[in-house]
Amino acid sequence: MTEQGAGEQGEVTKDTTAALDPDALAERLDPVADAPDRDGTRIMVVTRGPGAGSRFRIDADEVRIGRHPEAHILLDDVTVSRRHALLTVVDDHVVLTDQASLNGTYVAGERVDSHVLGDGDEVQIGRFHLRYLEGPSVATGGVDGD
Repeated sequence: MTEQGAGEQGEVTKDTTAALDPDALAERLDPVADAPDRDGTRIMVVTRGPGAGSRFRIDADEVRIGRHPEAHILLDDVTVSRRHALLTVVDDHVVLTDQASLNGTYVAGERVDSHVLGDGDEVQIGRFHLRYLEGPSVATGGVDGD
């Protein structure tokens, strides 16, 4: 920062312009990178399909997944129902529940109505493949491109 001279009433103004480091900015904007405690972090990562690489933090008791514009995890494709599935945190576990979707919800290739997710579980919703990650795997970036 450099001083720019006197402003009104003799005040000294400072130039607060700083060079922008794109890598530092990306890390600050990454919703997962700023997690204070990685061991308590839960995320869903799109591993295949439109938006591959997108990460969604599960930080509420209920997280709606679907094509509806108000979904927390918006999967904008006709193969996804508007209100496709729901993630619910129950007793420190995340439960995935299909919401009577047309194409179903799958975990590890099996159609499920409801399923308690475990670290690394592969979820398929329409054309989207998502990986559920929690705890240390989030910190180490345990996402394969499948």
